[in-house]
Amino acid sequence: MAIQTGTSIGQSEIDLLEKNFAVTFPDDYKTFLKQYNGFRVASPDNCDIPFDKVDNGYISFDALFGHQVNNENYELTMMNDEFLDELSFIENAVIIGIDPGDNFYVLITEGEQAGVYYWDRSCLHADDLKRDYVITGEEDSQHLYLCDTIFSKFLESLLSLTIKKGMSSSSEL
Repeated sequence: MAIQTGTSIGQSEIDLLEKNFAVTFPDDYKTFLKQYNGFRVASPDNCDIPFDKVDNGYISFDALFGHQVNNENYELTMMNDEFLDELSFIENAVIIGIDPGDNFYVLITEGEQAGVYYWDRSCLHADDLKRDYVITGEEDSQHLYLCDTIFSKFLESLLSLTIKKGMSSSSEL
């Protein structure tokens, strides 16, 4: 099994991203962009993250987006330009990743709700009994489940999971 990462980016590019999204990224997310600039489970295309807030006990994960990466489906700015307006009811939000079913991972960069969230955009868990989401909009497609309040802890859990599954680094994202 393999993971792919992007080519690291510098502080000036991060500054431009923050300006574009009108947010201030937490330091650990800036470090992620500088070190990895994207992270994707390339083989077998995704993995499952244990998650007790939904009925089946897991959520899937495909990738964390990078800036100016080769594959436009994993490009941070492009994905936010296309989908972020659906979360206009949340301040300081940036879409940072995706699962294989077009559900997203969202980083709320500051405030009381700061953290990494799983956005059940496709309503995959809309009929669950648990439905332990933290943020909701007016539609079922606007349920967000808290994964972690700290980005680096979320990333550590992904890295730990991929190591347990025997994944290794591979080609560029």
